[in-house]
Amino acid sequence: MTKAQAEKNLKIANLRILAASQRANAAAHRRQALKPIYPGQSDICMSKADQIEAFAARTEAQADLLAAD
Repeated sequence: MTKAQAEKNLKIANLRILAASQRANAAAHRRQALKPIYPGQSDICMSKADQIEAFAARTEAQADLLAAD
């Protein structure tokens, strides 16, 4: 394996780790939405979870694009 390939693999792995972290964060927001501590928190948490899921999808797409190259 060349150094360039190893660096590419590292970038891909880091992107996948980031996506997993983003998905875990979104899941935490969804759990909080089930037990809101103030009025309106459920809607805020669900909106935030959707946004973070979209970030995770973008991160995964970046990893897939890099892997396909």
